[in-house]
Amino acid sequence: MNASLLRSLASLGFVTPRGLVRWARCLADEGVTLMAMLRFQAEMHPDACAVVDGGVRLNYGELYRHAKNLARLLRAEYGLKTGHSVAMLCRNHALSLILLPALSRLGVNVRLLNTDLGTDRTEELLQRGVFRLLVYDEEMIGKCVPTPLPCQAIPSETLFERLLAMSHDDDIRLPRIFQGPALSVMTGGTSGHYTEAPRRPSVTQFLCPFFALLRDVGIGQYDSVCLALPIYHGFGLATLIVGLLMGKKICLMRHFDAAQAMEVIEEEEVEVLPIVPVMLARMLQLDDAKQRLKSLRCIVSGGDRLDMNLIDETRRQLGDIIHNLYGTSEAGFFLLATPSDLSKHGEATLGKPIRGVKCEVRDKDAEGTGTLWVRSGWAMTGRSNRWQSTGDRVWQNAEGYYFHRGRADRLVVCGGENARPDNVERALCKHPDVMASHVYAVPHPDFGQVLNARIELRDGCTLSAEEVRKWLAPRIARAEMPHAIIFGPIKIEATGKVCSQ
Repeated sequence: MNASLLRSLASLGFVTPRGLVRWARCLADEGVTLMAMLRFQAEMHPDACAVVDGGVRLNYGELYRHAKNLARLLRAEYGLKTGHSVAMLCRNHALSLILLPALSRLGVNVRLLNTDLGTDRTEELLQRGVFRLLVYDEEMIGKCVPTPLPCQAIPSETLFERLLAMSHDDDIRLPRIFQGPALSVMTGGTSGHYTEAPRRPSVTQFLCPFFALLRDVGIGQYDSVCLALPIYHGFGLATLIVGLLMGKKICLMRHFDAAQAMEVIEEEEVEVLPIVPVMLARMLQLDDAKQRLKSLRCIVSGGDRLDMNLIDETRRQLGDIIHNLYGTSEAGFFLLATPSDLSKHGEATLGKPIRGVKCEVRDKDAEGTGTLWVRSGWAMTGRSNRWQSTGDRVWQNAEGYYFHRGRADRLVVCGGENARPDNVERALCKHPDVMASHVYAVPHPDFGQVLNARIELRDGCTLSAEEVRKWLAPRIARAEMPHAIIFGPIKIEATGKVCSQ
């Protein structure tokens, strides 16, 4: 462990004599849970602002007391015990943040469900009978919460009101617990192909990625973060947990709106912004973005492909502060590109593996592009330290940097020829007037399938379909040329990813 990393850990109170004693006590009393992490910050910095959710502001002392009381309430009134499972269908708000450590302290497994699911898919999950309780936002009724409800349920708004009215009650004893239960996100939710990615708290499991964020991103020196990514997404959940672990001010956004995000960042003087590329692009297009986002000191892009146009625009307006983070819900994050790394190449790199990770490119083609495989110690339960495919095609240069070449499962056969929508999207995003693009396959009577493209232009820019085709012609294969080109806003999910057509 190098000296700079030790200094960062000491500044956070983790490796000081006082901090070590407090960690030992918190882990002994609360177990290896999110509650122990929250209690540590509550004892070290009780008056520091922990969460900003509209008009709700809580410091770490208040947040810990609310979480402990909520655990008591859920145990007494809903009979939640170690080994039970609870589903959460909630947006980012104060109750969501309180609920996670409370359930962890009870030993209850938590499933974070995608709020973009329809009612049929949610009902399918709930009817499996594994959930003791569903906590949902009232706005989800009719959208993704079925009626009648197939299991015991309570609106988050009602639960929060009861929590605020609750008096401190030490008579409700919480169970002794050694290690917290599984905390899961459901990947692939909107496609219907569900993959559960569970993880259990561990004292050592997440040290490598945490050290990488301290050493290479320098997050220890910043005080505040804006969380616009939903916590049911791996990137958003990791941001929340790291923010709490380090005692940061976390500014929550229930929905992403570029203007609202910029307002929060300006008013709260936010320094760190984890974001998906298309969300960042929309923010940078707004009037006075450079002035209103001036408090930002670190942008961490993840969850989707980052292109050089967006990197250059970020540098022009905000400086050299953007990092590129790559990972999967199943494997966690394991590739990182610093601002220096991003300046070395003609295209955006995924970076290099962080310490503690092994990566391989398998099944390479003639150009050296193949499928990325990874082995890490912080992968989902059951896959730790096992090789697993990411499903992404990558190329690695002689210096060890990785570059994204699309999804292995997005290959389309057009008239007997292979076509990759990712190649077309990458070419389109190099056009200076294009903010974002989505290329997708549609049935065709003669060719089986062909590609269509939807293009979102930058403000004030105009292009014709013919101009786009002339731009693409020397850059893509003939079979990849879109048959239809549509101009207009691209719909994105709450995670920032483009919605499937």
